[in-house]
Amino acid sequence: MDDKPSPGLDLRHGFVHKIRQHLVKRDQSDKELETEKAVKSREQLARLKKPTSRRPTQATYLPPAARRERSSSTCSSVSTASYDSSNGGDSDVFTASTTGNAGETCTVTSTVKETLTYEMATRRAPSTNAKQDKMADSIPQQMSSSLKHTSGDQVSSMLVEESAGTNNYDVASFGEEAQWYIRQALEDPTALRKQDLCRVFNVVMWRAMDEPEYARTGAELCHAIIQVEVEKEQYDCVPTRVFQSHLRLKLLEQEMSAETLHEQSVSAWVGYVRFLCLCYLVIRVKGSPLMTMVDSVFNCLSLLALPGPLKTEMEVDCLYNLLVMIGPSLDQTAQDQMDDLFSVLRDRFLSFKTPPLARHRLLQLIELRSGGWVMEQGTQEYYSRTGQELRG
Repeated sequence: MDDKPSPGLDLRHGFVHKIRQHLVKRDQSDKELETEKAVKSREQLARLKKPTSRRPTQATYLPPAARRERSSSTCSSVSTASYDSSNGGDSDVFTASTTGNAGETCTVTSTVKETLTYEMATRRAPSTNAKQDKMADSIPQQMSSSLKHTSGDQVSSMLVEESAGTNNYDVASFGEEAQWYIRQALEDPTALRKQDLCRVFNVVMWRAMDEPEYARTGAELCHAIIQVEVEKEQYDCVPTRVFQSHLRLKLLEQEMSAETLHEQSVSAWVGYVRFLCLCYLVIRVKGSPLMTMVDSVFNCLSLLALPGPLKTEMEVDCLYNLLVMIGPSLDQTAQDQMDDLFSVLRDRFLSFKTPPLARHRLLQLIELRSGGWVMEQGTQEYYSRTGQELRG
């Protein structure tokens, strides 16, 4: 007896429509729950956020009426003090001001007004062009007031001492505004606002993506800022660690859009993976790496091990160089994930669809790990010679 083919599921049946309605309702309820959780988390962060002090450049505006009241109250206090001192005989100057004529009293009042006018004028002096306005908004008043009373040699020596600790991170190659914020972050990250710290990391990450040779320097710069941030918040009940949190979130955001980034620019994608792996290798918090970055590192390395990227010489070299650098550390922290990754690399090596240069690099990685990440000199010379032959 011949088996008749199954007619399949009738999509016009009412039962199928009910299933679809239930699925739509479930998706809507999941979205509502996610939004509620996001709102609650933002409220909790707002409660735990430390009160930030007003920046010195943001001077409080006083209307003219308040200025006149302040000047009159100051003048009356001066005259009262002069009257009391003249009665007590403690000050000859105040005695002369009270026993003198009305012209002397007006002189005291005008002096007080001039003092108040000078204080308000020096609180935030207007600049002559847009560039000076921008620098006045970014540089605190404490720095400008401290430089007023120093000579040229003292100012130059102060700037040399300030930049001595930041020369290793190539801060001078950034813009003027970015330089100031980076130096402030290296000195005291808690003194900056959250958005300013986020901008500092964004600038460093974008440069590392554009310039692969800056990836290690950028990772070391982030490590230095995190060390200062941990030290400043070591006695806080609830440490915020804004820079460290934003570093993790921004790298995760770039990882989620990996396909789009790879389609837009292969070099930017390679720069991101290199910067991510070097951040994991360099950054240490209390002597231990950031374990929250391990999954992201393995996800990016697995993407580089796909058949498509293995056809690109740039991505093959990136995979090889990164595993040579961070392979021993990953073997110690996540050996199971390393075993899974190298099983994928073995399959790619055995596949005939893999290009010869990629198979050569994969075999070298497999042999390097099997030897405890140490390779003899003769073997290394053999791989370097055959690699040059494959590159032509």
